[in-house]
Amino acid sequence: MSRLDFEKDGVEIRKALLSQKDIEIVKSDIDLESDIFQKYGVRNLEKKFSSISRLVADEKILSIAQTLLNGRVSLVRAIFFDKTPQKNWFVTWHQDKMVTLDRKTNIEGWSAWTLKDGIHHVQPPVAVLNKMVTFRLHIDSSDVENGCLKVIPGTHKYGILKQEEIDKIVACEAAVSCEVDTGDAVIMRPHILHSSSKARNPDHRRVVHIEYSSYELPDGVSWA
Repeated sequence: MSRLDFEKDGVEIRKALLSQKDIEIVKSDIDLESDIFQKYGVRNLEKKFSSISRLVADEKILSIAQTLLNGRVSLVRAIFFDKTPQKNWFVTWHQDKMVTLDRKTNIEGWSAWTLKDGIHHVQPPVAVLNKMVTFRLHIDSSDVENGCLKVIPGTHKYGILKQEEIDKIVACEAAVSCEVDTGDAVIMRPHILHSSSKARNPDHRRVVHIEYSSYELPDGVSWA
């Protein structure tokens, strides 16, 4: 795999961003048998687990986010994913284009409001997505055997895409599999085209997915 560059490709891999101590704390804190984990992904993670609250405020992670976005950042949301033999799923090619706010309000150009887990989700204009960065922090190693993330580099530059546009791009542009070791991070623009296959050899594929933004929201509105 050729080296990916965040500025050019909209995605890159940072090796060993998490320490072994960070990893062990997350593993011990998150009980996968909990009722919280009846779904494939768990949202609002930092409000439910102290280990994730610590990670989202980690100075090293915040410093990278601020450098990439060229400004002070705020947390948008944190999600947890795990592919196991019991929960093994395929994710079609898509863009992450929803954000979370603390309230539903009227902002020009913001649309498709929904309520998930008590949190307001909304699709902002692409200018907002261009001021966001996603960190996928890997608690386990991830490769094609256990359904690692796949991306099509540079597709964040195409704006918000319709399904027929996505289908055309997927048919003619090369995808890259983001194979990583435990503790590595995939850092990407949320609206880069990405997907993942079902694991061929499912075990754990635990990922802490954190989004930050340098976009300044209107007065009286906050990220959820």
